[in-house]
Amino acid sequence: MHKHNLFSTAALLGALALGAANAASAADEVGRVTAVAGEATAQQPGAEPRALACGDPVFAGDTLRTGRDSHIGLQQGDIATHLDASSQLVVGTTPQNTASDRLLAGKVRMIDPRDSGDPAQLSVLDADAHVRGNDAEGYIFSEKVGPYAMLCEWDHPLPVTRGKEAKTADPNHCVIAKPKEPLYTANGHDARIPALAQECAPGPDLASLNSPLRHLTAEDVAAPGPPPGSNIAGFGDVNPAAAIGPDYATCQVAGVCSPKIPLIVTEPDPVPGCGPGVVCGP
Repeated sequence: MHKHNLFSTAALLGALALGAANAASAADEVGRVTAVAGEATAQQPGAEPRALACGDPVFAGDTLRTGRDSHIGLQQGDIATHLDASSQLVVGTTPQNTASDRLLAGKVRMIDPRDSGDPAQLSVLDADAHVRGNDAEGYIFSEKVGPYAMLCEWDHPLPVTRGKEAKTADPNHCVIAKPKEPLYTANGHDARIPALAQECAPGPDLASLNSPLRHLTAEDVAAPGPPPGSNIAGFGDVNPAAAIGPDYATCQVAGVCSPKIPLIVTEPDPVPGCGPGVVCGP
């Protein structure tokens, strides 16, 4: 075989192998970077770390790492995941193709606006939180007996399991998983893991990911705030993908609300002689 043909065959095989690798990576994509503050990397087993920037894909089996004073936000389907500083997270999917993340160090927050469908999973050490319609946080702390996990919730009851054990974190409560101790619950805390704003410039790919239309209905935006004492910290009971939302009332003048009446603001014509300190009217 001529040397030219050998080179051509090698180039063709290399291109086919590269194309297959790229196709496999695309098939294994589990999310996109939507916000980066500082430096963050992703690393496949046995590969070199790669720096993450806005819009980058993350793949099943990636270990994400953040440095000191660094944070990263991901969009994993409908779920927004926020990794805090000095943290490590392995990303993947469940057999039902929902997000399945495992915290190895530090802190992570997972916000899920769904109220139906298969749950996502947030694993912290040997404890697993089953996330659906939750605003959940995972922490790894250390003490003399070794590291332990804490899983907290702010919206809806969060089921947590460890082997055959099961506990539920009610809103504003946490489940603690310490070695050689049964699971137990405790009150929540005031310091929340920040949910990063969508800091990435909305390019063609990110425009749809970051669009509030994917996560909030028009009625959500027009709705009055939660009642005092309701402790609603996130998305509440609304499924933004549903065609029919709740019967929110649109607030009118002087705080009076009427169902389904749009708010129309008009500017009156100026009245002659009106001004500061002058009584207006007929």
